[in-house]
Amino acid sequence: MGMFSKSQSPLMKWGIFLGLSAAYLLGVILLLPVIGSPITILSGFVVAAAGWYFGVAGGISSSLALIITNYFLITVVGGYSLNEKVWGGQFVGFTMLLLIGAVAGRLRYSLEESSRVETQLRTRERYLTLLKITTSDILNNKRPGDKYYSLLTHLVNLFIADYGYLVRWDVIQEKAILITSTIWPEQDSSDAAMESIVSAITESALQDGRILVINDVPGSQYAASLALPREFSFPVKSALCIPYITQGHKLGATVLAYNTPRQFTSEELYEAQQATDQIALVLWTVQQEVEIQKRLKETNALARIGRALSETERTGPNTVLQLIVESARELIPHTEQAVIHLLDNEEDALISQAALGFSDDDEQSRNQFKMQLGEGIAGQVIKEGVTINVADIKNDPRFVSMGNEPGYRSLLVAPIQIKGKQIGTISVQSKDTNAFSEGEADLLKALGTEAAVAIENAHLLESTQQALNETNALYHINQGLVASLDPQELLQDVVELLKKNFGYYHVQIYVVEPETGDFILRAGSGEIGRQLMVQGYRLRAGEGVVGYTAETDAPFFTNDVDRLFSFVRTPLLPDTKSELTVPVKIEGRILGLLDIQQVPPATLSQRDIQLVSAVANQLAIALHKANLYANLQTSLQTEKTMRDQLVQNERLTTMGRLLASVSHELNNPLQAIQNALFLLREEKGISPQGKQDLDIVLSESERMAALIARLRATYRPAQIEDFQPTQVNDLIEDVYALIATHLRHNEISFEFHPEPNLPAIQGLSDQIRQVLLNLLINAVEAMTTGGRLIVSTQCLKEADEILLKVSDNGKGIDYSILPNIFDAFVTNKESGTGLGLTITYDIIVKHRGRIQAENNPQGGATFSVWLPCGTRERA
Repeated sequence: MGMFSKSQSPLMKWGIFLGLSAAYLLGVILLLPVIGSPITILSGFVVAAAGWYFGVAGGISSSLALIITNYFLITVVGGYSLNEKVWGGQFVGFTMLLLIGAVAGRLRYSLEESSRVETQLRTRERYLTLLKITTSDILNNKRPGDKYYSLLTHLVNLFIADYGYLVRWDVIQEKAILITSTIWPEQDSSDAAMESIVSAITESALQDGRILVINDVPGSQYAASLALPREFSFPVKSALCIPYITQGHKLGATVLAYNTPRQFTSEELYEAQQATDQIALVLWTVQQEVEIQKRLKETNALARIGRALSETERTGPNTVLQLIVESARELIPHTEQAVIHLLDNEEDALISQAALGFSDDDEQSRNQFKMQLGEGIAGQVIKEGVTINVADIKNDPRFVSMGNEPGYRSLLVAPIQIKGKQIGTISVQSKDTNAFSEGEADLLKALGTEAAVAIENAHLLESTQQALNETNALYHINQGLVASLDPQELLQDVVELLKKNFGYYHVQIYVVEPETGDFILRAGSGEIGRQLMVQGYRLRAGEGVVGYTAETDAPFFTNDVDRLFSFVRTPLLPDTKSELTVPVKIEGRILGLLDIQQVPPATLSQRDIQLVSAVANQLAIALHKANLYANLQTSLQTEKTMRDQLVQNERLTTMGRLLASVSHELNNPLQAIQNALFLLREEKGISPQGKQDLDIVLSESERMAALIARLRATYRPAQIEDFQPTQVNDLIEDVYALIATHLRHNEISFEFHPEPNLPAIQGLSDQIRQVLLNLLINAVEAMTTGGRLIVSTQCLKEADEILLKVSDNGKGIDYSILPNIFDAFVTNKESGTGLGLTITYDIIVKHRGRIQAENNPQGGATFSVWLPCGTRERA
């Protein structure tokens, strides 16, 4: 270190100066005899030292002191007298001393000023370079976390701090939130306390709007407010808080911490102020750029949603809703999960419709969970129609867990509204607390509006398509109803068209059975309907939705049949969840019940009631028309039957007259033949064989006479006195005796099941015998390859009549002639005349009875004859 170094201490400076002064005095004493330049030169060193160390004033003062001292020493001590020549030389020397002192002082000042300026320039250059690097990193760094940490490290280097904290000001919560710090891992024992102090310092600096200097952090009010234990030691001794405020907007602050006490110069505070202005401006610029990019992303997302909305008809509403939840997670920072819930009006609950970010377990739990109105955050939002931002679900009593521990802490829920009506919610979730801001709440609400538009468009499209389908379906149904006059065909067409055009699970129509009041299935859709028809499916009165609708005489529907106590589940329709029944009636009279069944996810609504009611009204009109047509056809058929019956009666009358005439004509020669036979039998000499043959001929002639007598009796008006008590069981035995041989030849077994106490009837025994003979012979002729003939009698006391049945197991009666089997000349036998059953029918009617023919299910035919007993005849 040189003698004239600028960095010497004041004590050293005075030591050097006093040493030179002592040397000067010693030199003066030694050189006193030599008057002149040596003393002046020696004085110059002292003056130069004084001027260098103490400035111009020190140099001049020391020069004057030395001039006086030199003059005193020369004149007084040395005893020299100064002549004019010597005085002139000394004057020049004294003047030089003054100049040396002034120049030395000025030179020292110039050198110090130059050094100071150079230091300031270097410091300023370092400051500007670091500040430039800081702002450049803020502007160019794309990752927010790196951007903020880079800013903090640059400021720590710029102000030579030990470490620092970067704090963000949350406008919504009006509190400081630590973003990042450069604290070392071994220093984190006091991290929580320092975060609290840093937040308090930041809030104070932002409130005052200026740089805050804290020279003694442990003794400051910020540390005292924490109520820390006495043994607690702060690593930070001093701190400098640089707030970032621009255009009245509070952005945050940087807190620089020092482990040793620090006194900040005015230059450091000035630089800090410049840094805070520039960094605040840069942060504001970056924030605005981020906001612009965010708005741009929002605009693009909304544009995509708008395009999807315009293509709802092609993509469907679920695609649009899924796009909205994807946009919510993309546009709202910190969002891990997003979900849209829609209101189920039937259950008054919120059901998830679109979601993103859920695990498989969360997805299953979310699909099964239904939130009731007013329950939980989403239920509260849809009830009140307001957006709710939950900073921490663990501290909010309104939050309702779905069972599992939620994987998020923050929750933001906005309503989905259509024309002021709440139809659902859209929500985002984050694992961080205080994750969502007021602006993000507005954005979520805007996405909720887009979701509402998508749902409304879907509803309009669905309504339009449904209206079109309904119109087309009603047109086709109406066309089918107009074209058909057969009631059964009409009913079947309706159920098939409803199922085909509207996608119902099952459609069926019931009618009421007058005798029992039960509901009989008359038509059913598809294969299941045909199976139910074959089973003869029916419901008891008052049973099921059908019975309830019949009792109330009004349409009824439900989307949860399991809740109905009276619901009856058909085994062939196990998946039915919804059911709608509408009465088919005209002029207040129920003609039938139209029943609709549906399976999830489809449901029934008031619109279905309107549609099915319209179909039911058309069906009622068509059925009424078909019934009128059927009645007309019945009347025409009755008229035709009566006309045919009159013709048939006329034929029978004519035939009766003809038979009566023929029998009369045959009776005369037959009597002559009989008389001749009687006479011939009395002749002598007839051989035994001839006599036997003669007896046979005589017997047959007597039978022929009896037959002619019966024919005459049949076709003459019966008199009341002709009817006698007749035992039908005895007549059956008589007829069996006549045909027993014929039965054996045809390999036909005969079974007779008589009523033991069968009452007698009032009748003509010969005619009843003729009826029995006709029925048994017809049965034998129907069994060409043998068979079984069964005859039974039964007393019907309540009806006061007897029942006679003749059954066979032959080929049965041809269905084409069955309705007219008792008409004259109706037969399918090659050798038959078609008069046997006609005569039988007339005899039964004459006895005030009735006869019926039907085919047996297992084969063959049965003729049933009802004849009144004698008690009724007497009455």
